[in-house]
Amino acid sequence: MAGLCYTCRAKVGRERRLPERDSAALAPGPSRPDKKHMSPRLAMIRTILNSIAFLTLLPIRADGGLTPAEMGRFPACYPLVGLILGLISFVLATLLSWTGLPTAAAAIFLVTAQIVLTRGFHLDGLADSADALLSHRSVERKLEIFKDSHLGTFGVLAIVLDVLLKASLISALALDGRFPPHLLLLYPLWGRLAASVVATRSRYARPGGGLGHDMVAHSGPRELWVATLYGQAISLLFGPWSLACAIVALLAGFLLARLWRHCLGGVTGDLLGATVELGEIVSLAAFALVG
Repeated sequence: MAGLCYTCRAKVGRERRLPERDSAALAPGPSRPDKKHMSPRLAMIRTILNSIAFLTLLPIRADGGLTPAEMGRFPACYPLVGLILGLISFVLATLLSWTGLPTAAAAIFLVTAQIVLTRGFHLDGLADSADALLSHRSVERKLEIFKDSHLGTFGVLAIVLDVLLKASLISALALDGRFPPHLLLLYPLWGRLAASVVATRSRYARPGGGLGHDMVAHSGPRELWVATLYGQAISLLFGPWSLACAIVALLAGFLLARLWRHCLGGVTGDLLGATVELGEIVSLAAFALVG
């Protein structure tokens, strides 16, 4: 829990104080001369690498001077980023299995590793969303709370419940002998599939823009179809129950997009992060029920 509290205090990923690498990726700049002549395959690879660099701590160099349209293609890559994070979790779980660490402790370690790999972006978004949406204030005041660097009671509670729920579901499935190794690969993908739905089906709520503005304002049905196609295809490779959980994640994304629209009239970067966290919990719970 000490590491968890440090994550609360750090408040990484604030919209007004971005890490240097993210600022470079977001900063609008003139298009490079070779972009016009870049093949579709190279453009796709460039988008994937930039999305990984932006959304994780993995040592991939971000390409500066991204245009809003290029940022708008990121939601198509969300599930792929989740799959890569899931692969890392799978490797860590394999290493932990050799140590004889208790199942519950190993589950907490895996969940914490995911938080570290994503720089706490999504967990921070969940905490800010809890503080803002449960404040029962006006929409304008809620948007101000999103930008407040202080963490409130609801934010702390959301972080604790998020980690406990994920770790409990993972350890319970493992103890029951119903935890297939591929679940570690897929549940981060499912959570980000829900976020792809929200990003492409929503408008940006904050008038002045913010960290997630270009990803929301410049994405649309094409990015959603791409994310859905390979997200469902990858899930299907691991059986019908995995595909069912991917469908549940999609439905959760549509419901959350509707909920965020009702609460704020749209989404923010924090709400995208909250969607990832909630999508992972919902998909893990769905697998526990049907897997």
